Amino acid sequence: MKRRLSLILIGCFLSSCATMTRGRDEIITVNSNPSGANATIACAGNVSANGTTPARLTIPRKAQSCFVRIEKAGAQTQTIKLERGFNGRYWLNFVYAAGIPVGAILAFRANSDTQGAAGGVIAVGSVLLGIGGLIIDRATGAMFDHDPNVINVTLQPEH
Repeated sequence: MKRRLSLILIGCFLSSCATMTRGRDEIITVNSNPSGANATIACAGNVSANGTTPARLTIPRKAQSCFVRIEKAGAQTQTIKLERGFNGRYWLNFVYAAGIPVGAILAFRANSDTQGAAGGVIAVGSVLLGIGGLIIDRATGAMFDHDPNVINVTLQPEH
């Protein structure tokens, strides 16, 4: 019984929220052919980052309405829109909700008060961890990803 309880708790902690596993910021990689172009990301709310290709530009995951502009003297400027979407790890917060039926089963099938209490702790703890992860990931923006997060462009000569 202790082994089963340990495995359930380990599973809950390993799923963790996206903020813990990924962080608030995201790296957008920009490559150009030829290299040495100026790459700039501009987002709503005066969020921006720039560098020279090949570049690794960091922006907050919750940044909205982002565009990447790649320009080099003698070449046509290219602009690429970044789409913001949900990250798959965000949905792992719902895994904690599995603790409710598991905890309830353990509580009802318990052979002692201690086992019943352990089942109740799993159920309540899972709900609190899952809700906490959902709130924190929303507040930090860790629930989001930008697409594409790797940009490869071939710059065409100006006409």
